[in-house]
Amino acid sequence: MKHTRLNLAWLGLAATALLAQGCAPQASWNGVFKMDLAGAARVCVAATASPPDGQTSVVQMQVSNEGGWCGVNATRGGVPFESYLLAARPAHGKIYAHRVGGYTRIDYTPDTGFAGTDTFAVRLIPGNAAIQGAVSVTR
Repeated sequence: MKHTRLNLAWLGLAATALLAQGCAPQASWNGVFKMDLAGAARVCVAATASPPDGQTSVVQMQVSNEGGWCGVNATRGGVPFESYLLAARPAHGKIYAHRVGGYTRIDYTPDTGFAGTDTFAVRLIPGNAAIQGAVSVTR
C-alpha cells in the first residue's frame, strides 16, 4: 500500500510538470524566432539602438501615415530592457513600448492625417539609457 501511494504521488508530479511545460509560453518554435509585424506601417525605416548606460541614442525614423506603427528595436548587449519611461511625448502621435523577442520595441504611431516631423524620448531601465526619436511622417 505504501508503494502504491508513493507511485501515484510521483505520477501526479510528473503529469503536473508535463502539463506546465506544455502550457508555458514558448520563445521560439522549431528554433525559428518569429516577430510580430501585424499593423506595421507600409513605409517604416528605423534603426536598432543599443544606447550605453546613462547615454542617449538619437534615432531617425521615417513612417508613412496610413494608420500603422513604426518601431525602433532597443537592446542592451543583446538583452531587452526590463521597463521604460516616456520622457517626452510626441506631439503628433502615440508611443507604445513592449518586449518582442530579444528586443524592447518602441512603436510610434502617427496621429490620423498628420504629415511632418515629430519627436519623442524614452528612458530605458535598467541603466538609465535613453532613445530620442526624430520622426518624419509622410502620407
